[in-house]
Amino acid sequence: MARPLRIEIEDGLYHVTSRGNGRQIVFRDSADFQDRLDWLRRTVETYGWHVHAFALMNNHDHLFVETPRANLAAGMQYLNASYTGRFNRRHRRAGHLFQGRYKAVLVETEGHYGELSRYIHLNPVRAGLAERPEQWHWSSYAGYYSPRRGLPWVTYDRVLAEFGSDGVSARRAYRRFVAEGLKRPLDSPLREAIHGLVLGSQRFVERIQVLLAEQSEDPARPELQQWRRVPPLARIIQATADEFGEDAVTWKRGRRDDSVARAVAAWLARTRFGYPAGEVARALGYAAGSSVTQAIRRVERQPDRVAEGVRQLERTLANDY
Repeated sequence: MARPLRIEIEDGLYHVTSRGNGRQIVFRDSADFQDRLDWLRRTVETYGWHVHAFALMNNHDHLFVETPRANLAAGMQYLNASYTGRFNRRHRRAGHLFQGRYKAVLVETEGHYGELSRYIHLNPVRAGLAERPEQWHWSSYAGYYSPRRGLPWVTYDRVLAEFGSDGVSARRAYRRFVAEGLKRPLDSPLREAIHGLVLGSQRFVERIQVLLAEQSEDPARPELQQWRRVPPLARIIQATADEFGEDAVTWKRGRRDDSVARAVAAWLARTRFGYPAGEVARALGYAAGSSVTQAIRRVERQPDRVAEGVRQLERTLANDY
């Protein structure tokens, strides 16, 4: 199996997730949580990272980190291997603790600090670990909530800069922003990541495509080929409508439509060609990205004869570009 693609650049900004192997618990008690924080601090000091936000859960964690040097892989290997060794010794166990390699999404540095940090800070609340984010001791939100609870190795200023130039008012505005997220369901901003790898503007994505162009010739790296064969969204929609004998014009916002073809177009655009859920929703007339997710599930439950037609359509579109 090919190893997951890693994009490493200087001054790279990443959302990183490490999950327990088989979803097992990786933090059994407060001592484990504290050990993870200690190793995260050491990683920051050793590799020169900037940590903008983090949340440690029971069986995984979220990190929002910036790497002035292109050393995400080295730092994560140090962090996860060191913590695993400590965990195994403490609990008298052996073997892997984390599920394969970590997952990293490269994030554009403009406009994402607030949304991503809020998503991370609200994770413990969504998981039922705390009623409010400031009550969860094992995240960076406490330092945003009150400067007295800050950690010296966490970089708070960059997130707060999106909420004002004055530290006091910016912190107050950020607290309101996070609290507002408790009032309604929030889609993960990571849903918009292209191929689950890059989150940002079209210009930013194109810049990363250029950086990866030479690597994409390597047959051992098939996951890079998807960057080269992405048909326009309008082409995906029209080809799907033609295949199923439907008129894509009827797929309009606000109109209830249980069309399998429409759902197939959403599935292809989102899961096979990496279009953001919000963009797919707008193009196909769905109310929101969550509706696209529901449509994708419908397709994945379809009989084999439909599934084979979908696969053929996917191959046709990929070979066109």
